Amino acid sequence: MCYIRGMIETGYKPPTREMHPLPVFTDALLRSIMDTEPSLNRELLHSAALSGTPSHSLAACLDSYTKEHLLDLASDHEVDLPMSARKRQFVDSLSGRIVDRFPKMLPYLPVVNLEFLAQFKDNTSIEVDKDLLQFRDISHAHNFGFLYLYKTGASYTAVVPRELLPALQMLKNAELWKSVELHQRLDAYAVSLSNLYGVLDIDQFAIVWNRFESENLTPAMAQDELGELGKVQYYWWFEDELVISSFFRTLEEVEQFLENVKQVSYYSPSREELVQYFQTPYDDQSPAVSAMMEFLSGYRLPNDEQIEDLMDEISDTCIAGDGMQDVFDLLNEYGLLFTGMDEITRFTELYVQMSENCRKWALRGHTPNALKKHNRTR
Repeated sequence: MCYIRGMIETGYKPPTREMHPLPVFTDALLRSIMDTEPSLNRELLHSAALSGTPSHSLAACLDSYTKEHLLDLASDHEVDLPMSARKRQFVDSLSGRIVDRFPKMLPYLPVVNLEFLAQFKDNTSIEVDKDLLQFRDISHAHNFGFLYLYKTGASYTAVVPRELLPALQMLKNAELWKSVELHQRLDAYAVSLSNLYGVLDIDQFAIVWNRFESENLTPAMAQDELGELGKVQYYWWFEDELVISSFFRTLEEVEQFLENVKQVSYYSPSREELVQYFQTPYDDQSPAVSAMMEFLSGYRLPNDEQIEDLMDEISDTCIAGDGMQDVFDLLNEYGLLFTGMDEITRFTELYVQMSENCRKWALRGHTPNALKKHNRTR
């Protein structure tokens, strides 16, 4: 790419490859991170499961959903139908689209999803104990309409419609599993780096990847894989050689952001930071975050809102560079009310500390404090 060529011509030398015996994101690490708290797991499964007798044809399974659910599924599969279309039109259009896309999307689903799908073999349904099923095992396959879950007494019945069963023969190919493992790691990098930078170009993605991983990827190779992965994953999207956090809704927002950061160099994350930013966009162990969390814990929120959720959103405002008024608007949305100026002042002090020490998108992953120290020593 011309960007890389220009860097070489100006004497740029890429970071030294750090050789490690294992990838940054091992399968065991990703499984441990994706573990869901038991009560939340039960809630997710209950919400996903359908009532009634299990169906085994794709059209019948789709017909079990509400029209609102089918609208969301149509959006996921890029089926263009007006909202006024009848439910049957959605079912018919989605049936053909899902049959066509399933074998193409299969290699980009999470490993745990494919391990679960491999249990079906020639059967359209299997029974699973409610206490043993993990939502992570069916997550993407269920959300894209490849797998359907039914409540059947003390167990769940999981169904892969008969029209999709032939594609599962692909899972007998050992090379496919190697590709899936690579795709899983590429996705983890995309999640981590979009959390760290907000938006990054494909060249920076390849630079960070090649620093830690044994597979040497060119930007073009990474682009091919991320273009397909972006159709399956939720936390980022891919457009015009850019990996973009799902925080951004439109290309116009992305273009404005890139205009603002075009003179800023990327921060180079460590191996440990890649894992950290895969789990959360901010350092939840930093002294500034801990102090804010301790302060907020003294308040009770209405409507069963959780302090942890508020903390996540406050951290998002730090990272994205929102103003103080946006932060106070957020507090109002959560129903958190301060009783005096002392509390407002203390919150503001803690927020400024967080803001000065967090890795900001506008600074391409650098912290304001680190840049100040760097400028003072120049």
